[in-house]
Amino acid sequence: MCIESEVANQIYRMMQLHENFSMGSYEEMNTMYSDDFQGMLYIPHMGEVEHYNAEQIRAGNKEAAEFYKGKNIKFIYSGLAIVPQTEIQAAVSYEVIFKQEDKMMKGLSLEVRRKELDGKWRMVRWYEEKGKLL
Repeated sequence: MCIESEVANQIYRMMQLHENFSMGSYEEMNTMYSDDFQGMLYIPHMGEVEHYNAEQIRAGNKEAAEFYKGKNIKFIYSGLAIVPQTEIQAAVSYEVIFKQEDKMMKGLSLEVRRKELDGKWRMVRWYEEKGKLL
């Protein structure tokens, strides 16, 4: 299987798992982050960039699943682009729209995925820039 297909399959699985926040599920998603993970998130109304390591992003996913459990949420992804960097690493970008009831927020994500020693692709770096809440 080519790098683009392997990474795309994992990205699509992660997209499905975001929907599982409404059922309180997050465990499988947390396996998709490398222990070396470093991430940054910008949310305009907060006015600053938040930084996350592997432990913090996993805890954040747990909190999100608890918060969104039982709520009607939707994540819509578009514009997936995968750029292989080496045989075991690829850069990924996509746009995501988050919807909850009458609220909506757009974001643009850039990730780096790496095939680790166990043969699984995991996210090692992530940057997401959110738009304003609509």
